[in-house]
Amino acid sequence: MKRLIEVEEAKKLLAAINISAEKREVFVLDAVNKFSAENVFAPVDLPPFDRSTRDGYAVLSEDVVSASETNPVKLKIVGTIEAGEFKSVRISSGECVKIATGAVIPEKSDAVVMVENCEEHGGYVFVKKAVAPRENVMLKGSDVAEGELVVREGERLTPEKIGLLSGLGLRKVKIYDLRIAVFSTGNEIALPGERLDRGKIYDVNGFAIVSSLRNLGFSAEFLGILKDDVKEMRRRLLEASKKYGVVVTSGATSAGEKDLLIEAVKEIGEIVFHGVRIKPGKPFLVAKISDSILFGLPGFPVSALTILHEFVKPVLLKSVKAREKTQIVEGIVAKRIYSEGRRELLPVVVAGGRIFPLEKGSGAITSLTNASGYLEIAENEEVIERGEKREVKVFSKTYDFVVAGVDLLKLLDLNAFYFTSDQKLAKVEFALGNVDAVLTLGENYEVDVIFAGKDGKIGSVKGYELKAEVEFKDHFQLYHALKNGKIDGALLLKPFAEKLGVEGEKVGSVRLDVISRNDELEKEILRLLSFQKD
Repeated sequence: MKRLIEVEEAKKLLAAINISAEKREVFVLDAVNKFSAENVFAPVDLPPFDRSTRDGYAVLSEDVVSASETNPVKLKIVGTIEAGEFKSVRISSGECVKIATGAVIPEKSDAVVMVENCEEHGGYVFVKKAVAPRENVMLKGSDVAEGELVVREGERLTPEKIGLLSGLGLRKVKIYDLRIAVFSTGNEIALPGERLDRGKIYDVNGFAIVSSLRNLGFSAEFLGILKDDVKEMRRRLLEASKKYGVVVTSGATSAGEKDLLIEAVKEIGEIVFHGVRIKPGKPFLVAKISDSILFGLPGFPVSALTILHEFVKPVLLKSVKAREKTQIVEGIVAKRIYSEGRRELLPVVVAGGRIFPLEKGSGAITSLTNASGYLEIAENEEVIERGEKREVKVFSKTYDFVVAGVDLLKLLDLNAFYFTSDQKLAKVEFALGNVDAVLTLGENYEVDVIFAGKDGKIGSVKGYELKAEVEFKDHFQLYHALKNGKIDGALLLKPFAEKLGVEGEKVGSVRLDVISRNDELEKEILRLLSFQKD
């Protein structure tokens, strides 16, 4: 039987792997999200001259120290300077220069009075407010001084950093470029856009992995699907290993009869390890082929992406000398978590300081599309009790609130995790403190029911007490069925119909309640849904 190695041993072997990323000089706009391959020093001061930050009048601050609404100071205007032009202008006591935002401050001037605090008449200006030295003036080099280190090697070139580099006049920058080839595997996989024959599924992993790698700052390319043919696998992997520094596959790594990747790799490369004692992702494979490193991820989407983030990402970031770490947040477990007693990485949502486990299984892509990150469960840790404080490794968004109940809440533009549409469960979770706001059938708010469509079959939304022949999970599924002609008519609650532009006729009403411990959140829900209390 194949021996599974421990997580620590796997990470130790991975840490010993050295991947060489290429250094390339590129146009700054092509460097966004990449990693700098050099320390970058400012070649000029920013700003390169003393500049005005307001439209107004450049003055000697000591001239206007007594200026006020009732006692304005009169100054002679001796010139005008617009943004983008340079004039050799010097002012003396009793003089000023009319100046635009961004323009060069004239010699001797040390402050700018805003135009709204002045009145101009016949070549003179009357200043009605005093200014301090350097007020409304940005000094040369005050933002960035010439020679200052502005980007470190290994630092991610964010849009803000790209703006800074261009502001310093830099047209090109050196980056680390790590080219990565990505394959999906299996005869059952079809590409998006192709006809989906019975027994086949559309590819999830290839596109999710490429997107994740590009988001991390790497040049990942999807090279298609490796069919269940050892000779074909071997040929295509060997070709990719000669062009790319890293090759990533998903699937075909376990002990199944059709999991042929191991056989193919053994003939053309060297296995570093195969199999890690962790869930999900036990069949994780690492190998060397030519000068390339192969990472063979498991086939289930949750397993593949979790292993990518936990094991592969650190190796790739090391290759570009990345100056960043995985974000870790603390939270309170909102629901008791059961484990099989082995090391596990569990996808979770973090919302309002609470941790919610996602338990759809390794094959459900929504477990990761909805996840904020993952919580690590130790070996022999069979239960994590509600209320325990735990850490989560974050790779996606976290939420401010948790909302539940009638799915109209999904229409709201809130940074909220939608917990459930089951109203009984929503009330229970609210009582437990896991939910910040609940929308239920109740007494306070009367909401119109709109009938849309032709006479005939009517769809209804389960849980709204709108009985009909066809039931749907929520308003969105109902709307989709109506839009695509799968049903002839539908009953919609008015706020939903209005939000999605569905026209129809009022046929009745229901009453809803909003309950919340957060008054501001409740007010925002009522405002966004345009509820009027009776």
